[in-house]
Amino acid sequence: MDSTLKENVAHGTPQQPMTALHFAIQGSGFYPEHFFVQRHWHNSVEILKIVKGTFKAEINLDEYILSPGDICMIGSGELHQLTGYIKDSIHDAFIFDPRLLSFAYKDQLETELLTPWASQQLSFPHVIRPEDAGYEIFEPYVSRLIRLGLSQEEDWYFKCKLCLLEFLHESWKQNLLADQAATALSAGELEQIDRYKRIVSYMEDHYMRKITLEELADAAGCSSQYICRFFKKLSGETPIQYLITFRVHKAAVMLTETTKTVLEVSLDCGFENISYFIRTFSRIMGATPGQYRKNASKKQAYNLTDTQI
Repeated sequence: MDSTLKENVAHGTPQQPMTALHFAIQGSGFYPEHFFVQRHWHNSVEILKIVKGTFKAEINLDEYILSPGDICMIGSGELHQLTGYIKDSIHDAFIFDPRLLSFAYKDQLETELLTPWASQQLSFPHVIRPEDAGYEIFEPYVSRLIRLGLSQEEDWYFKCKLCLLEFLHESWKQNLLADQAATALSAGELEQIDRYKRIVSYMEDHYMRKITLEELADAAGCSSQYICRFFKKLSGETPIQYLITFRVHKAAVMLTETTKTVLEVSLDCGFENISYFIRTFSRIMGATPGQYRKNASKKQAYNLTDTQI
């Protein structure tokens, strides 16, 4: 589970606002059974390519099953979640700030393609598979972006930016960009997504203290009775269950990144009872907080030794 829902993490740097990531999950401590990133959203555009295993991607309120070779495109601000079905799944990601493709000079390219795409009037398909028309256009560009981003060879950022521009232009020329007006969500769906974002944003801002159901309902602009039904329908668990899981994963990060005691971590993550925290952490993470920290330290030491070799 990702530790943030509205991601505030910078993907890249202000001078190079893009990054490539390679996820080879082999029963790691943070993903004890399979790869899983909880619903979240960010301002960046995210491109995924599946290498091994089967995944379920949820984008806004739609679900897609992804297989090796499939490419998944997630637009700026779209609510998304990714679940792997095997322990040793592999996928790559290329993430970039869409603003890097805007120009101050409003020429034909800017007005006819870049501005409509940046404002999401035009959008990539969410999933494109090897058998789909246009895959032979998408795949070489996506693979090149991932390779350049991972290798960071000389002038990699310049090459990636030029590649993105060419990719966008070629997709537009081949009519592979969808008119957002034709695929827009209904008013009810947009309201659900907006309420969900408000609820999880409130949790993220206040998880370190006691949060009541009434507070969450106020944040979402609805009744406490409605929020339970709506949230459970969307996420599969009640808001309070979701909050507890979120706190546990915040604690997991804190255990690996700080030297705070288990009691301090417990209190910092909104757990008032240390015994309850240990039981809950053990149930969700498959290890006590102390065991989890020890396992993470061993893995880090092994990785450092392996890198030195």
